[in-house]
Amino acid sequence: MTDLLDALTDAVRELRQFVTAYDDAVTMPARRQAGVDADGGRQATHGPSRPTEACALDECRAALQAELKNGAGQLPYAVAVVLGVSASMDRALARWEGEEATPSQQGA
Repeated sequence: MTDLLDALTDAVRELRQFVTAYDDAVTMPARRQAGVDADGGRQATHGPSRPTEACALDECRAALQAELKNGAGQLPYAVAVVLGVSASMDRALARWEGEEATPSQQGA
């Protein structure tokens, strides 16, 4: 079980690093924008520059925001599972130590 806990700790640490990077990234346009080739060359454009509009409509930035929303929807379930496992283990340890089961623990 300790190997699983180490893996969970590592995964949460990596997730925290992504969230930190996303905090800044979701407010800026993608570094490689549409219309820019791998060498940094731009396609010819016509009309005035609209950087705010380009940022707001950036598909890469929108994908980041979608993943943040997805993660925010899934993480509460992960937290609930971990808390449930911890509570179950606590109840089992309490019974092993000889504590009487309270009415709220009897159903577990």
